[in-house]
Amino acid sequence: MATAKKTAEKETKTTKAAKAETKTEAKAETKATKITKTAKAKEAKVNVTIEFQGKNTGVNDIVEAVKAAYKADGNTDAVETIELYVQPENNVAYYVVNGKENGKCVEL
Repeated sequence: MATAKKTAEKETKTTKAAKAETKTEAKAETKATKITKTAKAKEAKVNVTIEFQGKNTGVNDIVEAVKAAYKADGNTDAVETIELYVQPENNVAYYVVNGKENGKCVEL
C-alpha cells in the first residue's frame, strides 16, 4: 500500500510539473505575441513629399504612377520591388521594377 501511495505521489508531482511547464510555455508565447504586436504598433507611417521649384509631389503618388505605367506597358507580373531615381530638375522619376525595365520613367 505504501508503494501505491508513493507511486501516486510521484504521478501527482509529475503532473504538477507538466502543468507548470505548460503554463510557463503559454506565458512565454503570450509575451512573444505582445512583443511582436508592440513592435508592429511602433512602426511609424512615413509620407515623403518632394518639393522643387514650387512643385510638390508625394513619393506614394510616384509609386502609383510607376505601377500604372508598368501595367500600361503590358506587364502582367506582380510588382515585388520598385527602385526610384527622382530627378526633380527634369520633372521625372526613373524606375526599375523587379530588377527589370531600365530606362523607363514617369513624369512628376
